[in-house]
Amino acid sequence: MARKQGKQGKTGEAASADLVVWTNVSKNPVILGDGSTVGAGQQTTPEQAEFAEGSFWEEHDVLVSGAPILTDDGAGQIEVLSAEIETLRQQLADSDTWRESLQAENEELKKQIPPKE
Repeated sequence: MARKQGKQGKTGEAASADLVVWTNVSKNPVILGDGSTVGAGQQTTPEQAEFAEGSFWEEHDVLVSGAPILTDDGAGQIEVLSAEIETLRQQLADSDTWRESLQAENEELKKQIPPKE
């Protein structure tokens, strides 16, 4: 089960209980008891937090306490994937240029074919 944790301030001191945040780790929005929603991957506001603690969503680990933390490993994966995206974009641009040159060559070859009589 998720445990309630206070959000840490810049000084490292635990914030008051009203600054607790919960993160929606599902791929769908969550509707809380007050009718408000927490989008996929989003965090609750301090006002919404009181409806998250002990809720059906917490019980089923959809809302978990605390803010999401990006690990160093995750940051490294982002850099690798960003580099791969740039490589794929360049390959796509190169393939478009190659396709255009083939189409131009094809048109030139069509002009060399004598017309049917």
